[in-house]
Amino acid sequence: MFKYILSAVFLLFIACTLKSQDPVFSQPFLSPIYLNPAATGAGDYDLRISGIYRRQWWSIPSQISYSAVSVDKFMPSLHGGFGLLGTHSTEGYLKKTGVYGSYAYTICSGTLSPAENGDEPRWFASGGLQFGMVQRRIDYSKLVFADQLDIDGVIPASVSSADKAVNSGKWYPDFSAGLFFNYNWNDNNRLLLGGSAHHINRPDESLTNSADSFRSQLPVRWTGNVMYTYTNPEQTWSYSLAGIVYTQGRQSSFQVGTEVTQNQYDISLGLWYRGSVNFREYDVFTVTLSINLAGRSGDGYKVRGGVAHDAPIGQNRYSYTTGSSELGFVWDQSTYDQDAGNACKPRINSKSACPIQ
Repeated sequence: MFKYILSAVFLLFIACTLKSQDPVFSQPFLSPIYLNPAATGAGDYDLRISGIYRRQWWSIPSQISYSAVSVDKFMPSLHGGFGLLGTHSTEGYLKKTGVYGSYAYTICSGTLSPAENGDEPRWFASGGLQFGMVQRRIDYSKLVFADQLDIDGVIPASVSSADKAVNSGKWYPDFSAGLFFNYNWNDNNRLLLGGSAHHINRPDESLTNSADSFRSQLPVRWTGNVMYTYTNPEQTWSYSLAGIVYTQGRQSSFQVGTEVTQNQYDISLGLWYRGSVNFREYDVFTVTLSINLAGRSGDGYKVRGGVAHDAPIGQNRYSYTTGSSELGFVWDQSTYDQDAGNACKPRINSKSACPIQ
């Protein structure tokens, strides 16, 4: 009986105005277009397919989960890329699905004046735009209403006469934009800076038509990131240092850490810390492991997979939630001669970020 009471309480909760927050992935560069539209077309090769799945808090029975799948293509003649992104989330009785299209344009020193840098690009800048349609709905199959109950519990095959939320299942537009800037001051050292703004139009996610539905406008998600990468194929190890800051409404969080790569086997191990800016609301340690499953540089294709596990710390939080886990992959494929007419090809991934010829 207690779970039915919880269902009724939950229904009252969703009828009120809500302030939604976007999910945050622990391996953001396994879903680069989700992180920033400016990453569109910036795979190791010209065609890239990526996917990531996150299971939040294993011990919570509502099965909170998030996923994102994308495909993007770099067009050398246009110095930019086009991409498609699909997202889906399940948060108890709430489902959310989004379909997005993105475009990014890239300029770099190799296209402006190759003679000034020895015919090799030293920097690139990409700007991206994203447009999508999003649906947010209630899964009524998981709810039980008061008129479906009697003294014995749930009435078999009963159908509730309760009114459904008028905006459940409604599609609404969603706009985003972003920038990336990368600089290589020599063959081994690279610095990547990025920033993005999601939900620029602040879409209304209200499930009802109440007079104060403006309070259900989705806040803009501001994201800033920095990554330094040291890569030397002649040495055994390479490493990256990275940080990401997210701000959405009154919530602000950050993620910092490092990833070390064994160059011979192309295996990367990362250790990260993520928490709220005020250090009071939550904090987790994350371990990530990624490995090149197929293909090497120059083969014309590459498949990389990654796993991650978050462990909340403090006040026995891990024993309550058993943490969160992620599984992701990135498949890159060359569909044309990489040396033909491609003076400025950006590359943004978990290991490095640099223009390649």
